[in-house]
Amino acid sequence: MVVMSVDISLFNKIKSREWFFDLFSERDLLIRKNGVVKHLRLSKLLQFYILTFLIGLLVWVFYSSLSFLLHNDIVVSAKKELIEARVAYRGLLTEVKEYQIKFSKLTSDLGKNHGLMLGLVEKNASLQQNVKTVKNKLVSSQSRQQEITRARLALKTKLSDIQGKLNIMTNHNFALKGNLNTISSDLENVILERNKAVKENDDYKIMVGKLERKMHELNHKRLKVYDDFNRKTQNDITAIENILDLAGFNANELIKISGLNSKRKIGLGGPYIAIEYPTGSKQDLKAKIALLNTNLKYYNKLYDLMNHIPISPPLDYFTISSHFGKRLDPVNKRWAMHNGLDMVGTRNTKIYSTAPGKVTFAGRKGRYGKLVEIDHGFGFKTRYGHLNKIFVKRGQKIKYRKKVGLMGTTGRSTGNHLHYEIVLNGKNHNPWRIIKAGRYVYKK
Repeated sequence: MVVMSVDISLFNKIKSREWFFDLFSERDLLIRKNGVVKHLRLSKLLQFYILTFLIGLLVWVFYSSLSFLLHNDIVVSAKKELIEARVAYRGLLTEVKEYQIKFSKLTSDLGKNHGLMLGLVEKNASLQQNVKTVKNKLVSSQSRQQEITRARLALKTKLSDIQGKLNIMTNHNFALKGNLNTISSDLENVILERNKAVKENDDYKIMVGKLERKMHELNHKRLKVYDDFNRKTQNDITAIENILDLAGFNANELIKISGLNSKRKIGLGGPYIAIEYPTGSKQDLKAKIALLNTNLKYYNKLYDLMNHIPISPPLDYFTISSHFGKRLDPVNKRWAMHNGLDMVGTRNTKIYSTAPGKVTFAGRKGRYGKLVEIDHGFGFKTRYGHLNKIFVKRGQKIKYRKKVGLMGTTGRSTGNHLHYEIVLNGKNHNPWRIIKAGRYVYKK
């Protein structure tokens, strides 16, 4: 039976613990911030600690409120006792004054009696002559002395009572002074805290002023950064436009052909002078941001365009045997139009693509011999003729400086060389002028 009871109690304990852990089951929190999801797991023990903390917080708030109410009642009752003690003290003072008046009367009576006794001593001789008279007077004086003695004893008892009451009042007065001192110290602490709060408020005002000055400086620096960005972007745009001019392209026509559709007007210039708005104004900031966005969009499009313009040479080392334009044909010795640039090198010299693009032709093509044609987008095409060997296929996407073939003399050719053409929207352009503009870019 003992074993059964132990097993039942152990089972109850385990069951109560399972109920406790079922009450605080594990929970998962998903926190999403700036597109990033974070996972936070609340264990049973952590939930128990949080519940314990909240219960303790509620108990502390209840205890603080109750203590405040109880202390408030104590202060009110202490003030009432102080007022009652002051009234009682004033009543005792009036009683003491009355007793002092009575005491002064008794003292005057004693003085008078003392004078009578002196007169009796002086008249001792005459009293001896008249014994009966003296005896009568002695009897009367003895009775008076007894009355005076009784009066003195009564006065002494009254004085002792008054002294006791005065001692009690003094002790009570000391207690009241202690309470008053406590209240005065509390008031002084309150005044000190108020002065401290006033000082902290002044410090906060000074801190706010400093923060406002820092914010003004930050706004000024931010506007200056926008001015610097605008200046640099405009300088880069001007540099790209100058390169296009050096390459022999009309900037306006090139932008229309490439499909940029920019609202920026080409052909403007002059020194950069920032518009003076009120420093730190919202209008100033919006204007600078809008100008920067416009310049960056235009610059990004021009930069993308420049990445597709074949401005680098297709050979690392070469000499030019025939330029673009009118020339004497090397075969029949007649004047003819030469639409490309003949670049001489050794046989099987590596030929590279001058810009990224897509191969539109790779193979033999009449007088070009073995030819590779690459479409670079934005209307630009390049042609590489008289090759000895081709390394690319039609439809292949290639990167900048991709090896497309080897130099040879296939087709209508008198020796090893590369016939290099640059075509924009179906019109041939001078490759050497574009290559020289590209050299200016690499120097920059």
